[in-house]
Amino acid sequence: MTSPEALWLDTLQRICGRAAHEVKGALNGVSVNLEVVRSRSEKPNASAAAVNRYAETASEQLGAVITMTDALLALARPLREPVELTPLVRRICALIAPAARADNRRFDLQESEDLGVSSANGDAIRIAIGGSIVDAIDGSAHVICRTDGAADAPTIRLESCDGGVLAIRDEIVAASADAGIRIEAGTAGISITFPR
Repeated sequence: MTSPEALWLDTLQRICGRAAHEVKGALNGVSVNLEVVRSRSEKPNASAAAVNRYAETASEQLGAVITMTDALLALARPLREPVELTPLVRRICALIAPAARADNRRFDLQESEDLGVSSANGDAIRIAIGGSIVDAIDGSAHVICRTDGAADAPTIRLESCDGGVLAIRDEIVAASADAGIRIEAGTAGISITFPR
């Protein structure tokens, strides 16, 4: 069986492979819009209105770059245990959602409440969440991720909105199970339940 560390590295590479184009695209957008602001502001009698739209667009794109970069850096670092689940889910989704949009797909995160912490191995948790989301996006053009922070067992549910089949790789299910994380895939989608 593949180690949790090796599976996490593979999952991280898959997430980053999808997100790389979006990070570069947003950085390019910032650069282009700031160049327009610079060149137009150098003109004599230039008004703020002439550059306002470009400055706002650059600001929005910079915000997207910061969010994705924060997510990438956090996912590249070792996790502190017990693992705070909600920030981890948000960071993975911050990378997956823009990449899904670029592929004419849709990924929505709907949080009901904070998931709290889990005592499971950090890499196993990241494999369960990241691997399940990547596999779900491969099976459906529109996926919703719902969180449920039930006191006894925090749960994430991935559902297809277009009738796509959400399957998950056996190696992810096995590595997760070894860490006490239960993953179930069926016609209703994928359910991931974490131990406290």
